[in-house]
Amino acid sequence: MVKFKPHIVFDLLVLLFFAFLVWEAKEWKPQARLYPWVIGLPMLVLGVIHLGMDLKGGRTKNASGAPPVDFQFAKGIDPELAKWRTINIFSWIFGFIIGVWLVGFSISIPGVIFFYLKIHAREGWVLSVLLTVAGWLLYWGLFEQLLHLPFPE
Repeated sequence: MVKFKPHIVFDLLVLLFFAFLVWEAKEWKPQARLYPWVIGLPMLVLGVIHLGMDLKGGRTKNASGAPPVDFQFAKGIDPELAKWRTINIFSWIFGFIIGVWLVGFSISIPGVIFFYLKIHAREGWVLSVLLTVAGWLLYWGLFEQLLHLPFPE
C-alpha cells in the first residue's frame, strides 16, 4: 500500500493542471493550440515519470537524510534581508503581469527590462537602452516573426 506523502499529492495536482491545459486547448485553432501543447504535452510525460519515481520511492537521500538539492535556503542570510528580496522580486513579477494586462506584451517587455535595469540593477543609460532594445527585438523576432504567434494588444 502506498503511504500518503505530500509530494505525491503535489505531483497529482501538477498532472491535473497540465492535463486540463492540454484538454482545453484541443478545440482551439492550430496556431492558438501550439503554445499550450508544446508546454503541456512534455510536462504531462515528465509528470507521469516523476510520479512513477515518487511512487516507487525513487527519491535518494544524502548522508544527512535530506533530499539532494542544488542550493541551500537562506544559509548565512539574514531572514529580514531574505524577506525583503522575496517581496522585491515578487513586486517585479506582479508589476510585469499588471503591465501586460494594462498595455500588452509589446510595451511591457521593454518597459520592465528597462526599469529593472535602471532602478533595480542601477545600470547606466547606454547599457539599459541597449539591453532593452535587444530584449524587445528577441521577443519580436522570435514570437511574432519566426513563430507567427502575435500576442494580443
